[in-house]
Amino acid sequence: MSRDEAVRAIEAGIALALDLADRRVSLIGLGDMGIGNTTSASAMTAAFLGLAPEEVTGRGTGVDDAGYRRKLDAIAKALAVNRPDRSDPLDVLAKVGGFEIAGVAGVALGAASRNIPVLMDGLISTAASFAASRLAPLARGSLLPSHGSVEVGHRRLLESLGTRP
Repeated sequence: MSRDEAVRAIEAGIALALDLADRRVSLIGLGDMGIGNTTSASAMTAAFLGLAPEEVTGRGTGVDDAGYRRKLDAIAKALAVNRPDRSDPLDVLAKVGGFEIAGVAGVALGAASRNIPVLMDGLISTAASFAASRLAPLARGSLLPSHGSVEVGHRRLLESLGTRP
């Protein structure tokens, strides 16, 4: 997606969180089905942490060996072709994230702006929340992991955030 599209997706998420805040919601839980999205989240994790795809990528919904190899190849190609700048969270979101991940990052940002705790589910919502914490470092204080996923990238992101379930 373009940078402008990433901004619009984030803004949509922020608007949703602010609407929930106005309705006096006191906790927001972020989650995602993860069907296909673990590939984007793993690419984001590799980009943000400067690690190889093999160091942050799991089998997602349980793909076989051939599927896992295709997943690793897709992530490596996405990183090589798009060259996301790990110091620019918007660049990472735009180049290897997805609209849904950018929207979830916006929800985390909007919730944090109203001091609403954000409960992160697995890899995808944690990758989105990690991006949010890079966009607005103070948002980090609102992020709470609900569990430790079997996805290796999830563990790496939680370590980098300095938190654990």
